[in-house]
Amino acid sequence: MLLAGGLLAGCASDMTVRLASPAPASAPALATVKVNDLRAPGVAASKREAAFGVPMGNIAFNPPEAQVVQHLLETELSRKLAASGGRGARSYECDLIEFGANTVTTPLYWDVVGRVRLALKADGKKLDLRGEKTERTYLWPGESVVASTVEGALEQIARQVREADLP
Repeated sequence: MLLAGGLLAGCASDMTVRLASPAPASAPALATVKVNDLRAPGVAASKREAAFGVPMGNIAFNPPEAQVVQHLLETELSRKLAASGGRGARSYECDLIEFGANTVTTPLYWDVVGRVRLALKADGKKLDLRGEKTERTYLWPGESVVASTVEGALEQIARQVREADLP
């Protein structure tokens, strides 16, 4: 038991996860998005835990979450506007409500859960966007599995934007 605790303590550390950026739009940027980060300042939204809820480190993202959301939405909205024949630039506002990854732990495995929740606003209308992806790992949840879950959640958001009836 003491040996297991020592091994887990050696894994405890904060981690920065590099996220892939969406491919740039082939059309000119027709959309600008102002992101309002509504999450509690100074509170780690993402963290890894070992069995019995033992904290094993916080997770940060590079680029920062608000920048990732802004780039994703501007890219998807610009593509959508270009496809609909839009010529003029449009402005949107987005509330960043949740963005992160956490672990659900059992003695045998970790479920890594990536979640993103946004509220996109334009012309007095609001579109709630949610993405969630879970991956199970039997090894310590490292950067690649965390990135995969968050990127999967972001892809769900992108799909919702593509399918939405937006102004």
